[in-house]
Amino acid sequence: MDYLRNDLSGQVKSLIGITIVLSIICIIIGHFIKKVDPTKKTPLWLVPLIFIVDLINSFAKSNIGKRWKSYAPYFLALAIYLFVANTCGIFAMDNPTSYIVLNFGLALITFFLVQITGIVSLGIGGYLGGFVGPVKPMAFIMIPINIVSELTLPISLSLRLLGNIVSGAVLGIMIKGLLVWWAIPILPVFNAIFDIAFGLIQCFVFVILTIINISQKVDDKEKLYA
Repeated sequence: MDYLRNDLSGQVKSLIGITIVLSIICIIIGHFIKKVDPTKKTPLWLVPLIFIVDLINSFAKSNIGKRWKSYAPYFLALAIYLFVANTCGIFAMDNPTSYIVLNFGLALITFFLVQITGIVSLGIGGYLGGFVGPVKPMAFIMIPINIVSELTLPISLSLRLLGNIVSGAVLGIMIKGLLVWWAIPILPVFNAIFDIAFGLIQCFVFVILTIINISQKVDDKEKLYA
């Protein structure tokens, strides 16, 4: 019990620390961006930020359609937060994404956003009609199946992220247990691969799945927006 309490305490501290650091960084970057003159050459430090924002905006435009501006900030914030949370292990911090409650909380936000999008874009009738199967004899049989499928979305998103992040930590513990002192030169390389490369991949997967699930609730007519 004491171990679980200490482990939870470390994850909460990491969660709070990441939130504070990201908030401060965003405030500082926002301050410098306000001073940038759009009529002059773009500063070199701003180029990567423009690339990331443009990438997220492009994904949002192509999948969401005319309402993309309402979703792009969430996608960007989600991507940044997940990447930092997944990779904070290289700074000797506990990964908050190895804590199921955080993952489930983020997945719930996506879940409610998906449902709200369906209601706004399709209307109540169109949204509820999506739970009915396309084949008339099987229509009412598909209703409970589609409802269960919808409710499992936050569970699948959170468990997928948890499993991939925890697997890296478990493998690290196994390497230390097997190699003991010989693990010292190996673990930095291992952590770099799992914490940075895999952390980036899992961040990308979570955000893409969020965009795809929201896109499925958007009326096809709205997606034709350019």
